Amino acid sequence: MADVRGTGTVTLDPRRWWVPALLGALSIAAGVLALAYPDITLLALGLIVGINLILIGATWTALATVEPGHSEGGRILRFFVGFLASLAGLICLVRPGAGVLALLLALSFWFILTGMSDLARAMEEHEHRAIAGVLGVVSIAAGVIIVANPDIGLTTLALLAGIGFIVRGTVELMAGLYIRGLAD
Repeated sequence: MADVRGTGTVTLDPRRWWVPALLGALSIAAGVLALAYPDITLLALGLIVGINLILIGATWTALATVEPGHSEGGRILRFFVGFLASLAGLICLVRPGAGVLALLLALSFWFILTGMSDLARAMEEHEHRAIAGVLGVVSIAAGVIIVANPDIGLTTLALLAGIGFIVRGTVELMAGLYIRGLAD
């Protein structure tokens, strides 16, 4: 089995290369929707972001509990980030009309925590740490930019979320395809 630790993906199993590829494709789709329709209502943006975060969080949580090969700290971090991503997604789904601030906090919270998780993996692993590092920096930057301006408008939030999801999704999709190449 190929060693893919440190690639920055949610899975270490090369047979599950499709998991990061699928999550990347879903993030790209959510980002494209947010960019294509920046003047959408808060309800629609909340649904797009909420569904994406729940799917990502559920996948991270499931793989943290069933996939072997992670360190104990890595498993706990994956579970924690997955749980919090699911929680942020639920907040977006349950209260999408609560206001831009609630959506802003949930989204920036997810970006920052996921970025911290990616950076922790990049520091822990020695091989292929560049992808994890890039994901971490992009996610933290997106989260900080979004939360730095609480007076942000819905259109700007949609554009920033879209760009963040597209960049992160592209790196995840590339990592999944890279893992597929290692599995072959």
